[in-house]
Formats: sequence, structure tokens, C-alpha cells
Amino acid sequence: MRILAFCTIVLTIMYGCTILMFFIGLLFRRRGKNVRRDSVSVIIAARNEEHKIGSILNDLIAQTYPNEKFQVIIANDQSKDATADIVARYSSRYSFIKLLNVDAYPSNYSPKKWAIQCAIEKAKGEIILVTDADCHVGPQWIESMLSYFEPNVGFVIGFSQFGARGQKQNLVERYQAFDFMTLMGAAAGSTNLGFPLAASGQNLGYRKSAFQAVGGYTHVAHRVSGDDVLLLQLVRKHTRYKIFFAADPLSYAVSEPQPTLKTFINQRKRWASNGSIQLKLNPGFFLYLMQVLLFNAVLLIGIPLAIFLKQYIDVMLLCLLARVVMELAIALRSAFYFRRTDVLKYFPLWFVSQIPYIVGVGLAGTFGTFQWKDRVHSAQVGKSKSDVQFDDTLS
Repeated sequence: MRILAFCTIVLTIMYGCTILMFFIGLLFRRRGKNVRRDSVSVIIAARNEEHKIGSILNDLIAQTYPNEKFQVIIANDQSKDATADIVARYSSRYSFIKLLNVDAYPSNYSPKKWAIQCAIEKAKGEIILVTDADCHVGPQWIESMLSYFEPNVGFVIGFSQFGARGQKQNLVERYQAFDFMTLMGAAAGSTNLGFPLAASGQNLGYRKSAFQAVGGYTHVAHRVSGDDVLLLQLVRKHTRYKIFFAADPLSYAVSEPQPTLKTFINQRKRWASNGSIQLKLNPGFFLYLMQVLLFNAVLLIGIPLAIFLKQYIDVMLLCLLARVVMELAIALRSAFYFRRTDVLKYFPLWFVSQIPYIVGVGLAGTFGTFQWKDRVHSAQVGKSKSDVQFDDTLS
């Protein structure tokens, strides 16, 4: 029992130090200083997005950035619906919108990574901006993201949120909005201090030269997910480029949350599947993930024990109180940083559910399977398809 109490206290202190680091990082807000009109390629990997692809294309058509300075490449990942037809119609009207049909992929490659890699090979822009088909971006999104690409910057992490402020959502969707805001707060805080940990493929950018310098997705192709965070860690580890977090609200993206608890858990299992490879890419990040998992596992075991073992209850109550203070502090700071104070009322529900949620999702993502775009995966790709065919609109 003394060992368990000691571990709980040590892990609480370690967790507190990490939260403090994130909090300090969120005291800074970097502004973009780049004024160059660089060429930009916006890349979206889409699979069965006939109901959503038109909205993001309309957002990109409405950009204030000059049309002649950017292109949009939709990498159609074997869609079985009308996605390709819809994009083709847009392409016939707007010359800067291009359709790339990715009809197959190598057996050792994640389908989405292969689609993005094929699109980047065809991209004419030095700056690559990436978002998802179910996202929305404002008219100054390209300009704002581009402003962070100073000459020595190779990767820019954008903020994304599940639903806009004031948008009508159910409880599961609101929970996701709060949860993801805290994750983005950690990403912003760590990046501002020079230790970038995470990014979201819903909103990010990087130099094509940085992508090529790390060999694209070659070294992480076998991981089904992680087209964002794994690339971030490759650029951090293998190049001298700086990595910035885009704090300008004009650069923010809005994504659709998962509609049900089941699909939400499935999504988070996919995200968690990238944890183990961080041991090679960023040992510090891996240790942080393990620390969080162990801290929650100890609490999951310790809370029931404290009910029956009175000598342990004081330690457990103290650690839980410390955790409430720490997580409320980072939640408040993140909410004000991203102007999402409207979701703070979901903190109690989020806090109560975090312990079993983190342990369960962490283990399931590492050892279990998940579904993504009607395909069932484990953390690494298995046998898949073979080659790729390009649509001649990009030739």
C-alpha cells in the first residue's frame, strides 16, 4: 500500500509539472510575420465525402488569397459515392481545383498517407496546407496560415475545434468540443515553448521541402493513422526548421464532431494507436504519454481501494484535489486562449470520465482495432492494394 501511495504522489507531481509547462506556454501568443505571397497547395484526402466536400470547396473558393497563387488538390481515396463527380464539376469551373484519383495503394502504406503523398508529388506550391473534407475554414484561412511561414519555419500547427461557438450540439458533441480544446491547448503550449508534441490533420501546414527532407511518409507509412502528428515529429527530429502554432483566430478551422459515443471512442482509439511509435520519434513525448496512462491507471485502481483502506484515502483525496486544480487551470487557460469559454461548463463531466476513458482508449488503441472510412484497422497496416493511378487533370 505504501508503494501505491508513493507512486500516486510521484505521478501527481510529474503530471503537475507537465500541466504547468503547458500553462506557461499558453501565456504566449505568436503572431505571423511573413508577408511573402508564396505559392500554396491545399490538399484534402477524401473518401466517400459526397455530402461534405462541396462545403469545404466553397470555403476555398471564397479565400481572399489570390487564386493564381494557390491550388486545391482533392486526393480521392477510392470513394464509392459521388465524391469524384462533385470535385470534377468544381474543377471544370475553377481551374485552381484539381482532382487526383488514387485508385490503389501499396500494401505497406496507410491509405490516407498514400493519398496525401501522391497529392504532394503533384503539388506546385512550396507551402502545403492540409485540412479535411468535413472541415470549414474562414475566407482568410490561407493568408493567416501563410503568415506564420517565416523563412526558417517548416511546419505550422493550426487550431481546429469540434463545432463553432454557439452551434447547436448534443452532449457527446459538446464533450468532444471541450476535450479537443484541452488537447489543442497542450499542443499550443508545448509548441510555444519549443517542444511541439501534437498536431491535427484538420488544420496544418508545412513546406514541401520539409516533407521531402524527411522522406515524406516513408518511415511511418505502416502506421494507419498519424498523417499529422507523426509527420510533425519527423520534421522536428530530422530538420532544423522551426515549428510554430498558429494562434490567429482567422486561421482556425471547424470540424464536425463524431455524432455518437461509439464513433467518438472509435476515433480516439485511432488517435491512440500512434502512441507506441513515439518511443522512436520523440522519447520525451512517449514518456509523457506513458506518464499520463500510468497516472490514470493508478487512480483507477486506487480510488476503489481507498474506499476500503482508510490509510490510503487521504493520499487519494489529496491527489484528486490536486488534479482538479491542475486540469481546471489548463482548461480555463485554453478556453480563453481559443475563445471557447462556452464549453467550460462541461468540465465536471469531462473530469469524472477522464480516468476510465484514458486507460480504456489508450490500451484499446494500442492493442485493439478501429474502423476508419469503412475499413477496419489495427495500429499498423496489413495487406492492402498495389499501385496508384493519377487523373490526367494534374498532368
